Amino acid sequence: MFSNTPLRTKMIVYTVLGVFLILTASTAVIISTVTTQEEKLAYQQSVEMASNYANQFDADMKANLAIARTISTTMESYETADRDEALLILENLLRDNPHLLGTYVAFEPDAFDGKDAEYTNSPAHDGTGRFVPYWNKMNGTASVAPLLHYDSSDYYQLPKATEKDVLTEPYFYEGVFMVSYVSPIMKEGEFAGIGGVDVSLEYVDEVVSKVRTFDTGYAFMVSNSGVILSHPTHKDWIGKKDLYDFGGEELEKASRDIKNGIGGHLETADPTTGKTVILFYEPVETGDFAFVLVVPKEEMLAGVADLRERLLIISAVSILFMAALAYMIARSVTEPINRIVKDFKSIAQDAVKGELGVRADTDVEIDFQEIPKGLNEILNAVVIPIRETMRVTNALAKGELKERVNVDVQGEFRELEDTLDKFSETLNMIIDDSNAVLKAFQHNNFKRPIQVKGQGDFKLLTDGIEETRLVLDRVTTQRREAEKSLLEYARKLEHSNRLKEELESIINSSPVIVFLWKYEEGWPIEFVSENVTRLGYEVEDFTSRKILYGNIVYPGDLEKVERELARNIEFGCEDYSSEYRILTKSGEVRWVDERTFIQRDEKGEIRLQGIILDITEHKKAEEALLQMVEIRKKEIHHRIKNNLQVISTLLYLESGNFSDEKVIEAFRESQHRVKSMALVHEKLYQSEDMISVDFSDYIQNLANYLFGAYSVGDKNISLKLDVDNIFLGMDTSVPLGIIINELVSNALKHAFQKKESGEICVCLKKEEQGSSEKNCFSLVVRDNGRGFPEEIDFRETDSLGLQLVINLVDQIEGSIELNTHEGTEFRIRFKELRYRQRM
Repeated sequence: MFSNTPLRTKMIVYTVLGVFLILTASTAVIISTVTTQEEKLAYQQSVEMASNYANQFDADMKANLAIARTISTTMESYETADRDEALLILENLLRDNPHLLGTYVAFEPDAFDGKDAEYTNSPAHDGTGRFVPYWNKMNGTASVAPLLHYDSSDYYQLPKATEKDVLTEPYFYEGVFMVSYVSPIMKEGEFAGIGGVDVSLEYVDEVVSKVRTFDTGYAFMVSNSGVILSHPTHKDWIGKKDLYDFGGEELEKASRDIKNGIGGHLETADPTTGKTVILFYEPVETGDFAFVLVVPKEEMLAGVADLRERLLIISAVSILFMAALAYMIARSVTEPINRIVKDFKSIAQDAVKGELGVRADTDVEIDFQEIPKGLNEILNAVVIPIRETMRVTNALAKGELKERVNVDVQGEFRELEDTLDKFSETLNMIIDDSNAVLKAFQHNNFKRPIQVKGQGDFKLLTDGIEETRLVLDRVTTQRREAEKSLLEYARKLEHSNRLKEELESIINSSPVIVFLWKYEEGWPIEFVSENVTRLGYEVEDFTSRKILYGNIVYPGDLEKVERELARNIEFGCEDYSSEYRILTKSGEVRWVDERTFIQRDEKGEIRLQGIILDITEHKKAEEALLQMVEIRKKEIHHRIKNNLQVISTLLYLESGNFSDEKVIEAFRESQHRVKSMALVHEKLYQSEDMISVDFSDYIQNLANYLFGAYSVGDKNISLKLDVDNIFLGMDTSVPLGIIINELVSNALKHAFQKKESGEICVCLKKEEQGSSEKNCFSLVVRDNGRGFPEEIDFRETDSLGLQLVINLVDQIEGSIELNTHEGTEFRIRFKELRYRQRM
């Protein structure tokens, strides 16, 4: 519709519209830039103001905390422990710092000087006597009193628990709203008490309430938890309300930022006036408090609105001026153009009728004369190229693709003719190349690519043929590779099936049964070889989970099997062997040897593979062999015992052939020694394991035999035995029995006179585990007779009996000591000999 509008109107509209857009855009950019800068400046000023006040209060708090640290540091290094002097220090600090409300220390019980009991209920002390002085100006003048509520209040309990400096949340103490700066007193790394100062928050309210910004802006302070510490108008809110009480997502966000020590600003409604305000908050680092500045938005941006109105007025005046100027310019330009257009219209009407010989009138204003002259030159240059193009086009339409342009023209007409020739040539090449590819298709040759690529719509043709060729080539190649892969897979599958059948045949015909089961309760079976029928079961019994592997393990061995499996899994073993009993389906008990392989996958899941072999006949053979060995051992010990009895009898009979008492005594002593050895073999024969002797029973029998052999009936000699329940091997029992025989015999022969009373004591104990060596024993043979002669060295005596004792003690790797105090006592320490068991 706008195309039918006169040129004059268009020029006026375009000019005015262009100026309007330019001025509007530039005005908008200027207004936006200036407004943004003004807003940034207003925000920056407010943020800087809030930050300056926050830094001022932070410096005050750091100074107060430094005083508290000075008190705690002084008390840590204070060695005089003078309570009056400490009170004077606190009083001077309070008087030297007028802004402080109180100074104090509080020590743990007896942590100051250990004299709390002496100061019970005295000034600056409570009923416990603890040193807890509190110098304060609660009533206007400095006075001292004991601290209150320190067992439950944060000002004492927090530094005690954390052993760090603490700035408490604001709280009321005896009606005064204040904060405490507390530092722990540490002595030798242990908490001993606190030192601190109290500061009233009234001075904070006085300073902050005087802050003003813009016209009606004000400030207030809040604690880390959002509790209001000051307010210029609502004094009743101080210490009793927090930001959460006013609701709203904006104030909740500000409360969270303050709690996390983050500064910022947000737009919200003032709970006091209801106006829209910008709330700026900056953290006070030392106390985790925050300084809050409240600025009405309309006051902060009042200058921005005034500047925006002025810029809009200037832009409107500029647009009106440019509209008038555009009208004057358009009128001077459009009148000569209208005359030329009228002449062009006449020429165009003649050209439409095919009258190309008509030319334009060149008698126009000098500034526009080139327009009709140029039109006439164009008309002169157009006629010949048009006629030649028509000729070649008609030839191409008839299929004569070899036809070309024969007229020599210049400029764009030359390009037109070259383009027409190039089109003919390209079309001819595309058709020839496509025909060659299609002929290759007929012979199943899909490797011949399109070599001539077309452009535009011809590209669709050549690309379509090329894509078709590539698809056919890919499909043919894939089909051949698939046929090859299928043949190879069929060959491998046939080989695998044949190996599987051979392996199953070998396993099923072997005595070894293969299991694969899960490491779960009862060990459910996933696979079992078919030769499980050897045990009377069918494969289906296990794979259907009617029977678990744990069900066929002999109940008496089940706990041992579970324990061995768990231990080997815990130690990361990959395989182990175990022997246990199982139950056949008929209930028969069979011994098996199992080789278990523990398999672990990437997820840590465990599966168990096992092969079991029936070793029942092997076990029976072992048991028969062991029974034969036991019988042979008993027979040997029995025969040795009988032979030694015969030797003892022969010695007794042979002694009757002599009249010399010494010779007869020598035979008798040899007879006793043989008897002690025979008694060892008798006890071995009677023992269950055939390798150890119950020595408590042995000593009792040997002593009874010796008391009878030496006819102590006419003497009042008693026997006292103190023997642990000890079992010793034959290698230790034989020499130890001879030692006891010799020492008891010596006591019976030499310790007591005729009709003299006395006591012989034999004591055998196993030494406690705390000794330096394991399996050590102590043998004591003691009498209360006349004692061993002091002039005789028992280690160098001619007595055969004592020589035997010394040599046999060395044989059992022991030591012997003699004590002649109140009789005779031989003490022998030894350890059991551990020789390899002999069959």
